[in-house]
Amino acid sequence: MLILRFESAVLCSDIHLSTTTDKISTAFIHWLKESCLGKTKAKPDWLLILGDLFDAWIGDDMLETADPPEYLIWLVSILKEISQSGVKVGIMHGNRDFLIGEDFCKKTRAKLLPQEILLSDNQSKSNYLLMHGDQLCTDDKEHQKFRKMVLSKNWRDVFLKKDISDRLLIASQMRKESNYAKSRKRQEIMDINVSEVEKQLNYANASVIIHGHTHRPGSYELPSGRKRIVLPDWRVFKDKLSGGGLLLKSSGIYQLSL
Repeated sequence: MLILRFESAVLCSDIHLSTTTDKISTAFIHWLKESCLGKTKAKPDWLLILGDLFDAWIGDDMLETADPPEYLIWLVSILKEISQSGVKVGIMHGNRDFLIGEDFCKKTRAKLLPQEILLSDNQSKSNYLLMHGDQLCTDDKEHQKFRKMVLSKNWRDVFLKKDISDRLLIASQMRKESNYAKSRKRQEIMDINVSEVEKQLNYANASVIIHGHTHRPGSYELPSGRKRIVLPDWRVFKDKLSGGGLLLKSSGIYQLSL
């Protein structure tokens, strides 16, 4: 398992950027500037995006189109600026953007992270297990089957050979099918499996797990007494924007609100 050493780190996930999320895109860019480039406080060692940065990512060649979406131009620019300032940027795959590749990371000067990492505090020696979170939803057999398929090299190779227009249509259809499937499932099936969380913490020798995916932000105590923290997802509901992330330091864990 990859171990990252740090003294301070900014964490976020589930921003779900797309051409239809202008309000979220603008707020996220501003939040990144304040959280990672703010002049009134020390910059973090790391910016870690734990999956679903995009609502759908169909391949890095999206960056090479003649007229890339405006939000994408802004995003690449701010991530590159953050990296150039000395803050290391790490991006983890989510279940919506598992096709982010090395070309995207090269343009943003980010590091592509494995599906789980251990964040180890240089001072307090605390260990935090970080992951997107959908691999913890083991009761959702349908999603786990889908996850196994799209993460396979064969599926990725076949999909990426298709024209961009075809990939966009397939991604749209997959989102519709996913939303329909979720509407028919019990909420508890789509949440994490506590036994799986405890197993992952034991394997990583960590006392806290931090993840996204479930869109149920908050801090939860596990049966073992260890802690599970769910990152906030970014959304607009009744014209009200919500989102944000966390700041991890030796002194504790702090909310980074909008």
